[in-house]
Amino acid sequence: MADGKDIASILVGDEVFTACADVPFVFGRVDADGVVGLDANDMGVSAVAGSVELAWDVWWVVNQSAKRPLFLEHPAGPGHVRLAPGHRHAVMTTRINVLVPGAIFTHLLEVVLPSGYGSTLAAPPARLTTGTLAGGEVALSRRERDALVALFEGYLMPFPRRFEHPCTYAEAAAVLGADWTPDGVRKATERVKTKFAKAGVYFEGARANDELAAHLVGTGVLSGDDVASLRDRSG
Repeated sequence: MADGKDIASILVGDEVFTACADVPFVFGRVDADGVVGLDANDMGVSAVAGSVELAWDVWWVVNQSAKRPLFLEHPAGPGHVRLAPGHRHAVMTTRINVLVPGAIFTHLLEVVLPSGYGSTLAAPPARLTTGTLAGGEVALSRRERDALVALFEGYLMPFPRRFEHPCTYAEAAAVLGADWTPDGVRKATERVKTKFAKAGVYFEGARANDELAAHLVGTGVLSGDDVASLRDRSG
């Protein structure tokens, strides 16, 4: 018999489902025995797309599709994490969103775990990393961080407002306010690229800003918390 600590809540639209150690939450295209259907008409969703399950005292999101990815979104974390078919992701926070891309639209599942979950896990829950160069190895000044947050804000917004494309320097300057110019945003961004280059990580060419954004968000250097902080300070 599961106790409160071993129960996960999964929100799908207006419905709330639960999962426990003995009964995982399985989702797919159509309602079936043990499967919660997301949309019977959306052929872009696998018959069995994935599951939320407890194993080894850790909650996991498992991609059970043979060919379609899932995407995970941490409310204050590094944006999207791509979960390839057949892979599983250990949940280290008390909330995580699961995005299921379909042919019609993207389906959203919100996974909510008990408030005490994660307190005894070894890995820190605040920010995930990919194992590449971590943010602590390249220090950012407040001005550099603000420029990057404004430039890459679309990467840091939650679904469905997320937009994975850098702003222009002029758009970022407009977000930052009167003390900034497009050239000031560009110079701050170039200083960050130079810092990474000295550490052996290079962002060059026509897609340099796209690659820099993916690195900073993917390694947790920037997160949704930075957007909130910038907005609080800019009024």
